Amino acid sequence: MQKRTSYLLAIITMIFWGTAFPFSKYIIDKSINPIVFLALRMSFALLFCVVYLVATKQIKEWGKMFKRHFWKLFALGLTLYACSYIVQYFGVRYTSAINQTIISNTTTFFVVLLNFILYKRKPTKLFVISMITGFLGVLLIMLNDEMQISASTLKGDLLTLLSFFLWSLYVILNRDITTKEKPLLVTTSVFIWTCALLVPLSFGFGIVEQISTLTFLDWVVIAYLCIICSGIATLFYTIALSNETIPSENLALISFLLPVVGIITSIIVLGEAITWRTILGSMIVLASVFIIESKDEHKEELTSMANQ
Repeated sequence: MQKRTSYLLAIITMIFWGTAFPFSKYIIDKSINPIVFLALRMSFALLFCVVYLVATKQIKEWGKMFKRHFWKLFALGLTLYACSYIVQYFGVRYTSAINQTIISNTTTFFVVLLNFILYKRKPTKLFVISMITGFLGVLLIMLNDEMQISASTLKGDLLTLLSFFLWSLYVILNRDITTKEKPLLVTTSVFIWTCALLVPLSFGFGIVEQISTLTFLDWVVIAYLCIICSGIATLFYTIALSNETIPSENLALISFLLPVVGIITSIIVLGEAITWRTILGSMIVLASVFIIESKDEHKEELTSMANQ
């Protein structure tokens, strides 16, 4: 595959993923329970992955991989993966999509920090400085115009931080699988266990009643999030990552498009206002992440993070 095609697929992926934050908030703000919404999104995404595996004749290969890592996938899918999204979707109820888009960049810091805690991979001094700077940027976003912690978004911002901490832990613990197996096969397996938890759980949160209140436009948005953002975008990025002629850090740097797209979409779709604190805070966070992602010693962690 040509480099130009791989870069194009990576760019398209970031555009899709960047729009996921505001569109998710749009649905959840319509009084749809996050558990119900997540069950719908994961179910449609799983359906897309299964259809793709059948069409490309990879079902047998997936089945063998699924058996090899059965219990690890079971644990990761039912705990960290599902919980990170549940916390994220509950969090977006209490904060803006712009805030959540920017705070998502803290995943880079959490991944490297958890590597140090769990595997004693000592971070560089540059990373420590960048991490502190990045979280100062997040703090600036969480302040109000009086430079005090904003009570209106504090709960949502803290839940968002927790969700991406859980996501980073999932990435770290899942790394042994994603470095040995095809990312799409692993993703499909995780979707299966996530659905096994969320679909039955969603009935306790009134999925039947809530589905009946959805409009045609709501279903279009949900279909977009499920099929495009979770299914096709994951496939596109997996294909881009398979191009061995492109350094992984080059693709990682394309992730800087995500908050830009997220902010623009939030303004257009949700009418959210952007303040000087948001602009300055996002610039600080992005600059900090840029320093970390440009370093060779963290390439593998960042690449595995992108695989999911």
